[in-house]
Amino acid sequence: MKKWISIMAALALCLAAAACACAEGRTISPNPVTLDLENLENRCVRTDVEYKEDNMMRLTLYEPERFAPEAIQNTQVGDVIITNGEEVAISSIEKDGPDYVFNKDTETEMLFCDGVRYFEHVMEGEEVPWVKVGTLEMDIPAYLPILVTKEPGSMEEMEKLEVRYGEELKTLLQNQEGEGFNSRNVDVVFDNGNKPSLMRRYGAPLP
Repeated sequence: MKKWISIMAALALCLAAAACACAEGRTISPNPVTLDLENLENRCVRTDVEYKEDNMMRLTLYEPERFAPEAIQNTQVGDVIITNGEEVAISSIEKDGPDYVFNKDTETEMLFCDGVRYFEHVMEGEEVPWVKVGTLEMDIPAYLPILVTKEPGSMEEMEKLEVRYGEELKTLLQNQEGEGFNSRNVDVVFDNGNKPSLMRRYGAPLP
């Protein structure tokens, strides 16, 4: 009888532990980064640009934070999503067409938009979180074209186009004013030697 009681007690503890695990929910993480710093040919990459000594620059490369479709579609109340560097507990779920709204009308409301092969967390101003991939250091190419335009998609984008060159970049980086050159406003296109072939900077005109 005592043995039977011990077995039942152990079973009850196992069931209680399983119930607690279910109540805690899952932790949902973004997809691993895919950008290969040694194979950047024809890639357009969001980038921070910093000046280093001796005509060198440091490029910090980012890619957008993305989630597997099944991870977002199968999210349940009680789960936790890691996004934009934070852990957010899910208290409510609503569908908006193909998109999902979590924690609606709360301080942690989040919109996850369906990109067919992935979901993105679209924040205020239609920004998405960016994930740091790594850094590169290199000489500033003297003839690197730098296109300065309005925000992508703007009707004025091509009308207000400015073209600068790498020979000016050192001065611009040393005397950064306003928005500067960072992941909020810079894309870099790379050639087959893993070197920048074009830089695009959006937003305010350069001095």
